[in-house]
Amino acid sequence: MKMMILVNLVLNKFFDVSWKVLLVIFFIVVIVFILFGLIGMLIRYILKVQSKAVDKDMAYLVTSRVCDNSKDFKKFAHIKSMDRFFKASLYPFIFFLITLILYLVYHLVFNEHPWFESIFNRETGIASLFYSFDFSKVEYVPPLGFDFDKVIVTPPTPFSDERIFNYFIFFFLLIGLIWYLVNVMAYIARSYRISKMSKKIYSANLDKMDLSSFYNKNIVDTTSLDEKEDKSNNDID
Repeated sequence: MKMMILVNLVLNKFFDVSWKVLLVIFFIVVIVFILFGLIGMLIRYILKVQSKAVDKDMAYLVTSRVCDNSKDFKKFAHIKSMDRFFKASLYPFIFFLITLILYLVYHLVFNEHPWFESIFNRETGIASLFYSFDFSKVEYVPPLGFDFDKVIVTPPTPFSDERIFNYFIFFFLLIGLIWYLVNVMAYIARSYRISKMSKKIYSANLDKMDLSSFYNKNIVDTTSLDEKEDKSNNDID
């Protein structure tokens, strides 16, 4: 009897905790899938737009026959693509320069802070802007549950002193890195487009050409001479 009561208590505790855990896991999985989906859509859009930049750069050179072979097309297209890359990379390097200036000012003016002070932890970095969770006191509930009621949640504690510099250092660095990575992806997308178009434009393809009129000797022009003369007179008029 005591065993049955103990089993019921354990099962009740397990189910009471498990539905909370499953609910949290479900929401985390959904959020992760949504984020990855949005990031994937954004990357596809960037690659599509940037690959089309090759068409814009090379349209005149192709139509004017400045590039009349695959080798020249690749040469000029890569030059223009590299020029786009260097021009676009100026902006993230401006953010990197601002990051470096802020870093030097922070550590030279407030020299009590070590040069390798973390910009990520809770004591000196951006972790202070977010909730933190301490799972050290969470108890295991047999057979597969955990008592998450004992999780210690610490609310955000933003800085109001000189450590606020680390916020700006992190955000300028992050923006610069993301911008530069986008430029790298754009360059790769253009390179792929260049390789693809150089083969497509200057390749001999007879798939859609009807050659029967060139080789069919049985085709006879049955138009009479009078009809041909009437047609020529009409064209003159």
